[in-house]
Amino acid sequence: MLDEAFFRRDAVAVAQDLLGCVLLHGDVGGIIVETEAYRDDPASHAVLRGPRGRLMRETYGRLYVYLIYGMHYCLNFTTDAGGPGAVLIRAVAPTHGLDRMQARVLRPLPPHELARGPGRLCRAFGIGREHNGDRVGDRVSVLPRQGRPAIATSPRIGITKGRDLLWRFYIPDEPSVSRFR
Repeated sequence: MLDEAFFRRDAVAVAQDLLGCVLLHGDVGGIIVETEAYRDDPASHAVLRGPRGRLMRETYGRLYVYLIYGMHYCLNFTTDAGGPGAVLIRAVAPTHGLDRMQARVLRPLPPHELARGPGRLCRAFGIGREHNGDRVGDRVSVLPRQGRPAIATSPRIGITKGRDLLWRFYIPDEPSVSRFR
C-alpha cells in the first residue's frame, strides 16, 4: 500500500505516479486512469481561506472530499509537505466489485463507465463527505502500480482559471477516461 511518504511530494509528480495504481474501498477497486493536479494555482481550493482549502494547505496523505454542483462528490489526495497540493482522481477502470458499483449508480452502465468522472467514481466506490480528512489507507487505500503506463496530458477539465496548466494526466486509449481528451 502507498504510504504518506508517497504523497509528501509535489502534486504534479504524484498525479502522474498515481496512474496505474489500484484504488480500493471496501469490496470495490480499480486502476486509476485519470488524475488532475492542483497546487497554489488560481483553480485550486488551496487559495480559499477557511476550512475548505485547509486540508490542501496543511496536510499530505489525506483524503480531501468535497461536493460540487450540490450533487457530486470528488475524491482528492492531499500532497506536498512543503506547500499546498492535491490530486483529483478523475477516473478509475473498475477491476472488482462491479456488481456493488452497479448497485450504487443511478442507472445501468457498461463497466468502463461506472467510475468515469469524479462524481461517478465517488458514487460507484461509496465515497462521500464522511471520508474527508481520512488518512490514505484508513478506509480508502492505494496499491502501487505494476510498471509505468503511457501518460498523456491536457488542460484540466471544468475550470475557468488556470486552463493553461497541462496538469490533467491520463492513460491514452483507456475506455474509462473521461470523454474530453
